[in-house]
Amino acid sequence: MKVHADLHIHSYVSDGEPSPVEIVKYSLKKGLSMISVTDHDTFLGSLLALNAAKDLGKILVIPGAEVRTLWGDVLVQCRDPIKVLRDPIELREEARRNSCVLIPAHPFDLLRLGIGSRVKYKTLWDGYEVFNSTSDPLANLISFIYLKDLGKSLLSNSDAHTLEGIGVSRNIIEVDEMNTDDALEAIRKGLIEALPGYSIYSLLYKLRWSLRLRSFSKTLKSRRELFQTLQESLLHSSI
Repeated sequence: MKVHADLHIHSYVSDGEPSPVEIVKYSLKKGLSMISVTDHDTFLGSLLALNAAKDLGKILVIPGAEVRTLWGDVLVQCRDPIKVLRDPIELREEARRNSCVLIPAHPFDLLRLGIGSRVKYKTLWDGYEVFNSTSDPLANLISFIYLKDLGKSLLSNSDAHTLEGIGVSRNIIEVDEMNTDDALEAIRKGLIEALPGYSIYSLLYKLRWSLRLRSFSKTLKSRRELFQTLQESLLHSSI
Protein backbone atom coordinates (compact mmCIF):
# COMPACT_ATOMS: atom_id res chain seq x y z
CA MET A 1 0.00 0.00 0.00
CA LYS A 2 1.08 3.61 -0.57
CA VAL A 3 0.68 6.11 2.24
CA HIS A 4 1.34 9.82 2.71
CA ALA A 5 4.04 10.66 5.25
CA ASP A 6 5.65 13.75 6.77
CA LEU A 7 8.76 12.69 8.66
CA HIS A 8 10.07 16.00 10.02
CA ILE A 9 7.74 17.84 12.43
CA HIS A 10 8.45 19.77 15.64
CA SER A 11 6.28 20.04 18.75
CA TYR A 12 6.45 22.23 21.84
CA VAL A 13 8.80 19.67 23.37
CA SER A 14 11.56 21.60 21.57
CA ASP A 15 10.95 24.71 19.44
CA GLY A 16 7.59 23.99 17.82
CA GLU A 17 4.27 25.57 18.69
CA PRO A 18 1.77 22.65 18.76
CA SER A 19 1.51 19.82 21.24
CA PRO A 20 2.16 16.24 20.07
CA VAL A 21 -1.56 15.50 20.45
CA GLU A 22 -2.46 18.47 18.26
CA ILE A 23 0.06 17.30 15.66
CA VAL A 24 -1.52 13.85 15.46
CA LYS A 25 -5.03 15.27 15.09
CA TYR A 26 -4.03 17.82 12.47
CA SER A 27 -1.99 15.27 10.50
CA LEU A 28 -5.10 13.09 10.21
CA LYS A 29 -7.04 16.12 9.02
CA LYS A 30 -4.40 16.74 6.32
CA GLY A 31 -4.64 13.18 5.01
CA LEU A 32 -1.36 11.89 6.42
CA SER A 33 -1.13 8.23 7.41
CA MET A 34 2.43 8.32 8.77
CA ILE A 35 4.36 10.99 10.67
CA SER A 36 7.48 11.41 12.76
CA VAL A 37 7.69 14.10 15.43
CA THR A 38 11.38 14.98 15.39
CA ASP A 39 12.09 17.37 18.22
CA HIS A 40 15.64 18.58 18.75
CA ASP A 41 17.83 16.03 20.54
CA THR A 42 14.92 14.22 22.15
CA PHE A 43 12.46 11.44 21.27
CA LEU A 44 9.94 12.61 23.85
CA GLY A 45 7.69 14.49 21.42
CA SER A 46 7.34 11.41 19.25
CA LEU A 47 6.62 9.20 22.28
CA LEU A 48 3.83 11.54 23.37
CA ALA A 49 2.47 11.56 19.80
CA LEU A 50 2.67 7.77 19.72
CA ASN A 51 0.52 7.55 22.83
CA ALA A 52 -2.01 9.95 21.30
CA ALA A 53 -2.13 7.92 18.08
CA LYS A 54 -3.04 4.78 20.02
CA ASP A 55 -6.27 6.47 21.06
CA LEU A 56 -7.02 8.15 17.73
CA GLY A 57 -5.91 5.34 15.40
CA LYS A 58 -5.50 5.47 11.60
CA ILE A 59 -2.04 6.99 11.75
CA LEU A 60 1.44 5.55 12.33
CA VAL A 61 3.85 7.58 14.46
CA ILE A 62 7.51 6.65 13.98
CA PRO A 63 9.73 7.51 16.97
CA GLY A 64 12.16 10.19 15.85
CA ALA A 65 14.43 13.09 16.74
CA GLU A 66 16.47 15.75 14.96
CA VAL A 67 19.94 15.32 16.40
CA ARG A 68 22.39 18.21 16.41
CA THR A 69 25.56 16.29 15.55
CA LEU A 70 29.07 17.71 15.36
CA TRP A 71 28.54 18.04 11.59
CA GLY A 72 24.99 19.38 11.61
CA ASP A 73 21.38 18.25 11.90
CA VAL A 74 20.43 14.63 11.22
CA LEU A 75 16.98 13.05 11.43
CA VAL A 76 16.94 9.76 13.34
CA GLN A 77 13.97 7.41 13.04
CA CYS A 78 13.76 4.14 14.97
CA ARG A 79 11.49 1.42 16.28
CA ASP A 80 12.36 2.56 19.80
CA PRO A 81 14.25 5.63 21.09
CA ILE A 82 18.04 5.45 21.19
CA LYS A 83 20.72 7.43 22.95
CA VAL A 84 21.34 10.83 21.36
CA LEU A 85 24.99 11.00 20.28
CA ARG A 86 26.78 14.06 18.86
CA ASP A 87 29.48 12.18 16.97
CA PRO A 88 27.94 11.11 13.62
CA ILE A 89 30.09 7.97 13.42
CA GLU A 90 28.99 6.86 16.88
CA LEU A 91 25.41 7.78 16.00
CA ARG A 92 25.63 5.58 12.89
CA GLU A 93 26.86 2.64 14.97
CA GLU A 94 24.06 3.13 17.50
CA ALA A 95 21.55 3.37 14.66
CA ARG A 96 22.74 0.10 13.11
CA ARG A 97 22.46 -1.70 16.44
CA ASN A 98 18.86 -0.55 16.76
CA SER A 99 17.66 -0.77 13.14
CA CYS A 100 17.26 3.00 12.83
CA VAL A 101 17.58 5.18 9.74
CA LEU A 102 19.67 8.35 9.52
CA ILE A 103 18.66 11.15 7.17
CA PRO A 104 20.57 14.45 6.97
CA ALA A 105 18.07 17.28 7.40
CA HIS A 106 18.14 20.26 4.99
CA PRO A 107 21.76 19.30 4.15
CA PHE A 108 22.71 22.40 2.12
CA ASP A 109 20.78 24.93 4.16
CA LEU A 110 23.96 26.03 5.92
CA LEU A 111 22.20 28.82 7.83
CA ARG A 112 20.18 26.07 9.54
CA LEU A 113 23.11 23.76 10.27
CA GLY A 114 22.86 21.31 7.41
CA ILE A 115 25.83 18.95 7.15
CA GLY A 116 26.79 20.18 3.68
CA SER A 117 29.34 18.20 1.68
CA ARG A 118 29.56 15.53 4.38
CA VAL A 119 26.52 13.97 2.74
CA LYS A 120 29.08 12.35 0.39
CA TYR A 121 29.89 9.81 3.14
CA LYS A 122 26.89 7.88 1.92
CA THR A 123 27.58 4.73 3.94
CA LEU A 124 26.48 6.75 6.98
CA TRP A 125 23.08 7.72 5.60
CA ASP A 126 19.91 5.87 4.63
CA GLY A 127 18.39 8.74 2.69
CA TYR A 128 18.51 12.49 2.20
CA GLU A 129 16.02 15.26 2.83
CA VAL A 130 16.36 17.02 -0.52
CA PHE A 131 13.31 19.25 -0.05
CA ASN A 132 12.40 21.08 3.13
CA SER A 133 9.43 23.44 3.01
CA THR A 134 11.07 25.92 5.39
CA SER A 135 14.36 26.05 3.45
CA ASP A 136 14.96 28.49 0.62
CA PRO A 137 14.48 27.20 -2.95
CA LEU A 138 18.19 27.44 -3.79
CA ALA A 139 19.22 25.24 -0.85
CA ASN A 140 16.61 22.67 -1.88
CA LEU A 141 17.71 22.77 -5.52
CA ILE A 142 21.36 22.27 -4.58
CA SER A 143 20.41 19.34 -2.36
CA PHE A 144 18.46 17.66 -5.14
CA ILE A 145 21.11 18.16 -7.83
CA TYR A 146 23.96 17.02 -5.58
CA LEU A 147 22.18 13.98 -4.15
CA LYS A 148 19.82 12.66 -6.83
CA ASP A 149 22.31 10.16 -8.27
CA LEU A 150 23.73 8.67 -5.07
CA GLY A 151 21.28 5.76 -4.96
CA LYS A 152 19.59 6.73 -1.69
CA SER A 153 16.02 7.65 -0.82
CA LEU A 154 15.15 11.29 -1.50
CA LEU A 155 12.69 12.76 0.99
CA SER A 156 10.52 15.84 1.08
CA ASN A 157 9.39 16.99 4.52
CA SER A 158 7.68 20.00 6.02
CA ASP A 159 9.95 20.70 9.01
CA ALA A 160 6.75 22.17 10.43
CA HIS A 161 6.93 24.22 13.63
CA THR A 162 3.25 25.19 13.46
CA LEU A 163 0.15 23.16 12.69
CA GLU A 164 -0.37 24.97 9.41
CA GLY A 165 2.95 23.73 8.03
CA ILE A 166 2.30 20.02 8.56
CA GLY A 167 2.04 18.06 5.33
CA VAL A 168 2.86 20.99 3.05
CA SER A 169 5.77 18.84 1.89
CA ARG A 170 5.32 15.10 2.18
CA ASN A 171 6.26 11.70 0.80
CA ILE A 172 4.46 8.69 -0.59
CA ILE A 173 5.91 5.57 1.02
CA GLU A 174 5.14 2.06 -0.19
CA VAL A 175 4.77 -0.44 2.64
CA ASP A 176 3.36 -3.96 2.97
CA GLU A 177 1.98 -3.32 6.46
CA MET A 178 1.40 -0.16 8.45
CA ASN A 179 4.13 -0.62 11.03
CA THR A 180 7.41 1.05 11.87
CA ASP A 181 9.65 -1.79 10.68
CA ASP A 182 8.06 -1.76 7.21
CA ALA A 183 8.30 2.02 7.01
CA LEU A 184 11.99 2.09 7.92
CA GLU A 185 12.74 -0.71 5.48
CA ALA A 186 10.91 1.17 2.72
CA ILE A 187 13.18 4.16 3.32
CA ARG A 188 16.27 1.95 3.13
CA LYS A 189 15.06 0.39 -0.14
CA GLY A 190 14.07 3.67 -1.75
CA LEU A 191 10.36 2.85 -1.88
CA ILE A 192 9.53 6.50 -1.44
CA GLU A 193 8.40 9.34 -3.67
CA ALA A 194 8.96 12.95 -2.66
CA LEU A 195 6.06 15.41 -3.01
CA PRO A 196 7.64 18.82 -2.42
CA GLY A 197 5.60 21.93 -1.80
CA TYR A 198 5.62 25.44 -0.39
CA SER A 199 2.78 27.34 1.24
CA ILE A 200 2.86 31.11 1.76
CA TYR A 201 0.20 30.64 4.42
CA SER A 202 2.32 28.19 6.42
CA LEU A 203 5.47 30.31 5.99
CA LEU A 204 3.65 33.31 7.45
CA TYR A 205 2.59 31.22 10.42
CA LYS A 206 6.19 30.00 10.82
CA LEU A 207 7.42 33.62 10.78
CA ARG A 208 4.81 34.59 13.38
CA TRP A 209 5.89 31.70 15.58
CA SER A 210 9.61 32.51 15.15
CA LEU A 211 9.04 36.10 16.29
CA ARG A 212 6.94 34.96 19.21
CA LEU A 213 9.49 32.29 20.12
CA ARG A 214 12.17 34.87 20.86
CA SER A 215 10.01 36.55 23.48
CA PHE A 216 9.89 33.49 25.74
CA SER A 217 13.00 31.51 24.81
CA LYS A 218 14.02 31.25 28.48
CA THR A 219 10.69 29.64 29.34
CA LEU A 220 11.13 27.24 26.43
CA LYS A 221 14.59 26.29 27.65
CA SER A 222 13.26 25.46 31.11
CA ARG A 223 10.40 23.47 29.64
CA ARG A 224 12.77 21.54 27.39
CA GLU A 225 14.96 20.62 30.37
CA LEU A 226 11.85 19.28 32.10
CA PHE A 227 10.88 17.25 29.04
CA GLN A 228 14.37 15.79 28.75
CA THR A 229 14.16 14.68 32.38
CA LEU A 230 10.82 13.04 31.61
CA GLN A 231 12.31 11.35 28.57
CA GLU A 232 15.11 9.84 30.63
CA SER A 233 12.50 8.47 33.02
CA LEU A 234 10.53 6.96 30.11
CA LEU A 235 13.65 5.39 28.63
CA HIS A 236 14.73 3.85 31.93
CA SER A 237 11.26 2.47 32.53
CA SER A 238 11.28 0.77 29.10
CA ILE A 239 14.65 -0.94 29.57
